[in-house]
Amino acid sequence: MAVARAARSGFFRSRGAIPSYSCGKDVFFDAGHTQKFLPSFENITSGGNLSQLSSIRKVDITSFGSRGIRATPQYQSPYAERVTEESDLENDSPSYPGLEATKPGEKPRVIVLGTGWAACRFLKGLDTKIYDVVCISPRNHMVFTPLLASTCVGTLEFRSVAEPVGRIQSALATEPNSYFYLASCSGIDTNKHEVYCETVGNVGLPHEPYRFKVAYDKLVIAAGAEPLTFGIKGVKEHAFFLREVNHAQEIRKKLLLNLMLCENPGISEEEKKRLLHCVVIGGGPTGVEFSGELSDFIMRDVRERYSHVKDYIQVTLIEANEILSSFEVGLRQYATNHLTKSGVHLKRGVVKEVHAKKIVLSDGTDVPYGLLVWSTGVGPSEFVKSLNVSKSPGGRIGVDEWLRVPSVEDVFALGDCAGFLEQTGKQVLPALAQVAERQGKFLVELFNRIGKENGGKALSGKDIPMGEPFVYKHLGSMASVGRYKALVDLRQSKVR
Repeated sequence: MAVARAARSGFFRSRGAIPSYSCGKDVFFDAGHTQKFLPSFENITSGGNLSQLSSIRKVDITSFGSRGIRATPQYQSPYAERVTEESDLENDSPSYPGLEATKPGEKPRVIVLGTGWAACRFLKGLDTKIYDVVCISPRNHMVFTPLLASTCVGTLEFRSVAEPVGRIQSALATEPNSYFYLASCSGIDTNKHEVYCETVGNVGLPHEPYRFKVAYDKLVIAAGAEPLTFGIKGVKEHAFFLREVNHAQEIRKKLLLNLMLCENPGISEEEKKRLLHCVVIGGGPTGVEFSGELSDFIMRDVRERYSHVKDYIQVTLIEANEILSSFEVGLRQYATNHLTKSGVHLKRGVVKEVHAKKIVLSDGTDVPYGLLVWSTGVGPSEFVKSLNVSKSPGGRIGVDEWLRVPSVEDVFALGDCAGFLEQTGKQVLPALAQVAERQGKFLVELFNRIGKENGGKALSGKDIPMGEPFVYKHLGSMASVGRYKALVDLRQSKVR
């Protein structure tokens, strides 16, 4: 990460030097490669972490076939009972090659839900001589999230922070029995070892939405998380989040739009101040980095290209406690001083309500804004909440020391959607990229080892030793604060 940030300060300052192409919110590719991807689904759930599945309609699975495996318990979405009752009418459903249960002599099939840090690290290392792999996600690329804030103001272009999943694991694009499906998982049946998927409607497919099922031998859930809003009214309607490429695109468009609108004649002084007031909620690394990037943008670009309105633009960072609370005290103080000198106004407060043009704090203060970015952490997605499995503290999918989901066979979970169960004696790990990357590396080594011992098929790995459990050691934290400066906290941490 440090190398990437250092490289950014030199080479990547040429705004727009390299063309990028984004087909809507979920499909991303660059002009330098001829690799083809599916067309964009404009209304598909955003985020490779499968985080917004609450709006997906119940799947009509009256024609889904049966795998015939009933040795394990089952869990799935709230309409699980309907899946169980109706899925035995197998003669009414067309069969699709590559989606049915694997046969003797075929390679075992691993299904991976998601294309985030954990999922892509797992996909990258999976031995495709042992396994066929199917990746299911509503986005076809991985996002390098630590640099996402830089794309909002043109420091980096969008193609610089996105990597197509087909380049991370080439088998998805080249092997005959490995696939990437641009879809969301809407249900899981662990009795039949099947996942149920659907795309959105209004995209011209034969059915709206288009539904299908895929059988698995091993299932890896790396569905990520979704932004925490704490149930505050108006956040989802009026605030921007910063977790996906399309989020950064919308923020960039809104920021430039407000700058240009303020140069039009007849705009009052008060309205100019509101339109150019950028408010960031949350003083974690994302909020601090975005505030730093905005201050750089104001100093370098706004004062030169928008000189008529340069005195109206302002950045306010609102945090309930202290910024960068996980960092050492001296680093927090340095960040506070640096942001203040850069023109960022730091304010303590708790948001009570969000309106279209202002936010209301708990003390009754009104804060007008033209751009509102919400970065207060992440929590379990609706998909994770719907799964009828043991949950770790905080609502994530509960896993044991080998990242297995207890009480069901052949199901693993990792990344932001998973956490250790209380009975393991381990604390729930933070939702960080390095946690997800380390878990992906551990799990793929485990899969490759048990696969070589013929434990890759469904229900075949019970007697294979799992080896050493997963242990996480925090290697440190880093956050940029603008003007090519960053904080690095390398304090030793306990092995967890």
